Amino acid sequence: MRFIKRSVVEYLKKLGTIEQPVIITGMRGVGKSSAVQFYNEHIPSVSLSNMKDLLYAYNHSDTFFSKYQLPLIIEDIHYAPYLFKYISGEKNKQVFFLASQQLDCINEYKEYMQGNSIYLELMGLSIYELANMGHIQKPFVPSKRPPCIISKKSMHHTYNLMWRGFFPDYDETFGYKEWDSFYSSKIETILQKDINDKINIVNKVAFLSFLQAAAGCTGMELNITEMAEKLNVAPNTVKSWVYILEQAGIIYLLQPYFTENTKRYIKAPKIYMTDTGLAAWLLSINSADELEKSSLNSRFFETFVIMELLKSYRHNGKKADFYYYRDNSKVKIDLLIEDDNCFYPVNIRNTSDIKNEYVSSFQKAVLHKETGYGALICMVDMYKEINEYASAVSIWEI
Repeated sequence: MRFIKRSVVEYLKKLGTIEQPVIITGMRGVGKSSAVQFYNEHIPSVSLSNMKDLLYAYNHSDTFFSKYQLPLIIEDIHYAPYLFKYISGEKNKQVFFLASQQLDCINEYKEYMQGNSIYLELMGLSIYELANMGHIQKPFVPSKRPPCIISKKSMHHTYNLMWRGFFPDYDETFGYKEWDSFYSSKIETILQKDINDKINIVNKVAFLSFLQAAAGCTGMELNITEMAEKLNVAPNTVKSWVYILEQAGIIYLLQPYFTENTKRYIKAPKIYMTDTGLAAWLLSINSADELEKSSLNSRFFETFVIMELLKSYRHNGKKADFYYYRDNSKVKIDLLIEDDNCFYPVNIRNTSDIKNEYVSSFQKAVLHKETGYGALICMVDMYKEINEYASAVSIWEI
């Protein structure tokens, strides 16, 4: 794998001497191991997907950290979260726990690690990291003078990037056959190692249909009942599958903004695939040209933008307080970024044609905090001020 400057590595370096365990979660294949190895190539690792090591962890939990001296990388810690209990007494806390499942909801994490560890969520490569500029990426907040660091790309190049996806081990020379084989292998590995044990054999075919349906819904409000009817399964089954995909980092649920004392807001989350290349493969979109001409192109572009903004936060060790806005008056804002007790509105359009109406919702939304400067992230060639409260920004200027 070629060397890539990842933002999360720079974040770890800025922390200086790490005196707490580091937990890195994220979808299988997004580069968790390589990121830690780039941080310190001399740290040994043990993988709990290895049956022998997993059995030792299970049968000898109390002496595990005697056999495997710290500093240490422990991969697939989600197979043995009970090890968290035994790291608390270690003086040398330089241990990196890697997991292809989110751990913040697991009892052992809550009891032994929450507040006593550094918790990071890694995603696929960001556009900064693809340009080998991950070390200078900052969490995005709309501003009147956005940075112009990454070389701008054409609309076709942008769709080609969305189609190829953001896994670090994707080869730039891949054609269709290699792309198809790559994602076929990737989803097979994810299913076998992260999902198969959570669904029964009878439901596996239905689950694959659900996975395709989830890809087809990227950028839409999640409708459990409608999806259950289409798949001919119970709504509770769909709920459990959504949870599985979210925990495995395959989807991201963007929560709606609402307050408890009003009924005017929509309260269903929006569902996004975290990798547009994987979504394209699941939907049999077999080229960048096909994606660009597809009726799904605007939702893929929105997915791409939301994921890039999410990466800018997660890869810098910062929690992303993201919401979307929709009310009964049909006022919509694609993204609200909460920062310093203020909401920064963002709308997303896959167009270079700028209209004031694209940001008019910023002033119509009923929010209960100060509204900051807004952005329309789109396909413009360069930054352009729309009015006194919002600017049009290229995806390559975020």
